[in-house]
Amino acid sequence: MRSRSPLLGALLVLAWTLVIACAAPGARSTAPAPAAARAVATPGVPASVPAAAPEAQRLPTAPVRLKVGVQATANFGPLFVAADRGYFQELGLDVELVPTSSVIEQLPALAQGQLQVGACTPNLACLNFLNRRADLRIVTSLQSAGQTERSSGSIALVARKDLYDNGTIREARDLVGRTVYLIGGEGSVPYIQVVRWLQRHGVDPKSIEATHMIFPDVFAAMQNGGIEVGYVGEPFVTLGNVRGVHQVLATMEDMDPHTPSLYIMYWSGIDRLGDRVGERWMVAYLRAVRAYLDAFEYGRDLDTIIDVLIRETPLKDAALYRQIKYSWVDPDGHVSREAIEADGRLLHELGLLSAPPDLSQAFDDRYRQFAVQYLGPYQPPR
Repeated sequence: MRSRSPLLGALLVLAWTLVIACAAPGARSTAPAPAAARAVATPGVPASVPAAAPEAQRLPTAPVRLKVGVQATANFGPLFVAADRGYFQELGLDVELVPTSSVIEQLPALAQGQLQVGACTPNLACLNFLNRRADLRIVTSLQSAGQTERSSGSIALVARKDLYDNGTIREARDLVGRTVYLIGGEGSVPYIQVVRWLQRHGVDPKSIEATHMIFPDVFAAMQNGGIEVGYVGEPFVTLGNVRGVHQVLATMEDMDPHTPSLYIMYWSGIDRLGDRVGERWMVAYLRAVRAYLDAFEYGRDLDTIIDVLIRETPLKDAALYRQIKYSWVDPDGHVSREAIEADGRLLHELGLLSAPPDLSQAFDDRYRQFAVQYLGPYQPPR
């Protein structure tokens, strides 16, 4: 048996946590839980206000406690950054980051107000939940298709290298009659992305079989020759390329350039907890999003941002963080309502939903709009 390197072993531990939104509802993670936010609200701490902000826009800082659902993955990096840098604290928010095994696990707690902020994705489970007009509102983005070279390709559909090299699997039509291994299987975000890619190339999605398999198992099965086609995320995209395990057939951006992989939701009672709580949380969050983006895209304070991720996630290799692609999140928080509604219609067309989900009450953009006005539109560092 081939021995496993310490680095690969660490990566396998990391990837077990990546059942995120794409995973099946019953999937569980054994990864270390993210630390709770260290910031404790301090009355009288002034809010960070842009120099151009008018006095009328100054936010209150009256203390409010909030529970926010997270996972120990880099996808949730902006939330860890906001807590670490005190952005929540500056606005009077005593934020507890609550570890969960998947975003689907957060849904009941969000609907009941046990969590006030959480995340979900346009998969079958989340759309079904929102279709029931649960007490939730989609308010901003957490992860979407990459928009730059550094952020594109963090997730990809891959073929086993030997099959790619000998011409067996090179394009969409070569998947006909084969099993494709996707985290979450049918109804997941990876499935939606693959279906769109197949349709765009004239291939009937029903001509493939989609089966659930998580990233580390796809990577291992590719090495052992056990599977032909699978869906992987970083660090396995880079690791598989370097080690000759697989060849990328299509990145997430190739499959669906408008995909909103993760989005942030508020419990609709959040504003009953205190004055302008939703606006305060969004301002702190977008500040952290921009710091996260500035670090990975432009190198600004990269070491300190990587230190936060090393502390809060199982991946402890700083050099690897610099090598792999990072997860893009829009610096002005835009989340595409049109794309999410289109995903719901697609799942209906595929026979996985009895009717297109009614998401007319599921979106509330006023918090994001306020935060962008308050902070100003994002500008790259100079």
